[in-house]
Amino acid sequence: MLKRMKIGGKLTLAFGVLLLIFAGVGAMSWMNMREVQREAHALADEAVPEMVVAASVQQAAQSVMYEIRGYGYTYEPRYLEQGRQKLVEIRNRLKEATDLAAKFPALVRLRENAAKASAAVDQYAALVDRTEAAVQAIAAARTRGDTDQQEFFQLAEAYLASQNEALEGHIQAGDGADRLRDRAKKINQINGIIDLGNSIQIANFQGQTTRNPALLEDAMKTFDRVDAVLAEIKSTTAQQANLDQLDGIGKAGANYKAVLAEILKEWNLLEAIEKDRGTAAASVLALADEVVRTGATNAGKIAESAVSSLGSTILVILIATVVAVLFGGIVAFLMTRSLTVPLKRVAELAGMARDGEDSMRWRKSFKRKPGTKG
Repeated sequence: MLKRMKIGGKLTLAFGVLLLIFAGVGAMSWMNMREVQREAHALADEAVPEMVVAASVQQAAQSVMYEIRGYGYTYEPRYLEQGRQKLVEIRNRLKEATDLAAKFPALVRLRENAAKASAAVDQYAALVDRTEAAVQAIAAARTRGDTDQQEFFQLAEAYLASQNEALEGHIQAGDGADRLRDRAKKINQINGIIDLGNSIQIANFQGQTTRNPALLEDAMKTFDRVDAVLAEIKSTTAQQANLDQLDGIGKAGANYKAVLAEILKEWNLLEAIEKDRGTAAASVLALADEVVRTGATNAGKIAESAVSSLGSTILVILIATVVAVLFGGIVAFLMTRSLTVPLKRVAELAGMARDGEDSMRWRKSFKRKPGTKG
C-alpha cells in the first residue's frame, strides 16, 4: 500500500503520526499535571489548614488549662477572667474547624473530632463555673471564719482579763490559798484555750497554704479539746458575765469549726472538679492531636502522590521523545530511500536514453556518408 502512495502522501502520513505522538504526550502530561494541581489544591486548602486549625485548638486548650489551674490554686479572679477569654478563643477555633470540615467533605476526621471537642469544651466550661462557685464559697467561709476567730479571741481575752482582775482582788483582800488556786487554775485553763485557738489558726493557714487537708482535719479535732476545757471551766464558774463569755467562746469556736468543715468540703470538691477538668481538657487535646496527625499523614500522602505524578509525567515525556526521535529517524530514512531509489532509476533511465540517442545519431551519420560519395 505504501509503495503505491505518492511521495506527498507518505510525507503527510509520517508527519501526521509524529503529530499524534506529540499530541498523545501532551494529553497525558496535561492529565498528570491536572492531577498534580488537584493534589496541590488539596494540600493547600484542606490538609494544611486542617493541621493549622487543629494546632490552634491545642494551643488554646493548653492556655485555658493554664489559666484555670492558676485560678484553682490561687483563687485570683484575673486567672478566671483570662481563662474564660481563652474559652471564647477555643470556641472560635472549633467553629473554624467545623466550617472547614463543612466546606470540604473529605475532612471526615476533622468534622467528627470538632463535634466531640465542642462537647468536651462545653463540659469544661461548666466545670469552670463549678470551680468559681467553690472558690467563692471558700472565700465567703474565710470571711466568716475571720469574724468567728476574732470573736473567739476577743471573748477569751476578756475572760482572761476578768480572771486576772479577780485574782488581783483576791490577793488584795487576803483571801485564802484555795480561792487563789481556783482563780489561777481558771487563768491557766483560759490561756490553754487561747493556745489551742492559736494552734487551730496556724493549722488552718498552713493547711490551706500547703494544700494539705490533713492539717485542717487535725485543727477541727482540736475543737473537742477546747469544748472539754470550756465545760470544766463552766463547772466552777458562778458569775453570769463569765458564763456568757464562756458560752460566746464556745459558740464562736463552733462557728469557726463549721467554717473549717465548709472550707474542707469545698476544697475536696475543687480537687474532684480539677480532675474532671483535666479529663475534659485532655480529651480536647487528644482529639486535636489526632486531627493534626491525620492531617500530617494526609499531607504526606498527597505530597507522595504529587511527586509520583510528576515523576510519571517526566518519564512519559522522556519515553515519547525517544520514540518520536526514533520514529522520526526511521521515517526520514524511509522517505529518503523512497525518494533516492526512484531518482536513481530515473537517472539510469536518463543515461540509457542519452546513450541510445547518441547511438542513433551515429548510425544516421554512418548511413549518409556513402550517399555523398555516389
